[in-house]
Parts: sequence; structure tokens; C-alpha cells
Amino acid sequence: MASFLETKHHINKPTQTYTCELINRGKDWVVLRYVSDSFWRIEDTELPKNTTTLALYERDAQCVLWRMTGPDMALRGHLFHLCTDIEIKNDGVEYLDQLLDVWIDHKGDVTILDQDELAECVALKKLSHHRAHEIEKAAQDIVKTWQTGLARLDARLT
Repeated sequence: MASFLETKHHINKPTQTYTCELINRGKDWVVLRYVSDSFWRIEDTELPKNTTTLALYERDAQCVLWRMTGPDMALRGHLFHLCTDIEIKNDGVEYLDQLLDVWIDHKGDVTILDQDELAECVALKKLSHHRAHEIEKAAQDIVKTWQTGLARLDARLT
């Protein structure tokens, strides 16, 4: 599979870049694969080294969707990164992270993450109250419809 670059711009910290593997692509979307090189955690879920992430990026979407499976291939969970300005290129994807994430663990329990970062960006005037409200509403929309996102990812994998 081809190498692909993910560039994640942030409101409140430096840009991050990751080298991924292109799994599938269409006119306005790509699915990328990333294997972690270290342990990390989301809420109470451990994501050991060699956790595999499949990520769906769709132009004009309000989020990027990640499906994470452990080295044993057991589902660990799904993470919806709220974002804007998704740009799909020949050899990479770029987007602007909108701070909030929606985490769905392997049992289907839903948590909105990073609300403290959103409040901090408003307090520091890096984000308006109006924009913060829009981001919070987008997170609530994902909470209500996350199964639809999973179905889109599944469809893009075939």
C-alpha cells in the first residue's frame, strides 16, 4: 500500500504530522491505516503499542473517524475528531482540529472529550463563544448519529 501523510492543524498547539498507509480512496474520501509505536490511553481504554487505527477522512465532513483495534485485533473503540477544512490531496490529507472528540468505547459507551481545552481556547480568545457553541452542537450531533459514521467507514473498507 502507498504511504500517505496526515497533517493535523490545531487551534491551541503546533501542527502534527503522521505517516500512514493508504488503504482505499474515492473522489472525496480516503481511508488510512496507522499502527502506533507506543502505549496510550483514551479514558479507561488502554491502547497498547501496535494498536491499529483505520481512519476515514471525507471532504466537507465535520469530523474524522478512527476505529482502533489492539494488537490482538479486538476492537478498542471509535474516536470522532471534530474538524474543519478537510483537504484530500494525492499524497496526504490536512485538516483543522476543532478540539472536541467523541469517544465510543468497545461497549458502546459515549464520552465527549477535551471540553476543558475548548473552554480554555474561549478564555484565551483563540475561539469565539459562538464558534465554541457550534463545536459543542456538532459533538452532540455525533453522539446522536455515531452509528451512521461507523456504517460509512465499513462501506469504504469494501
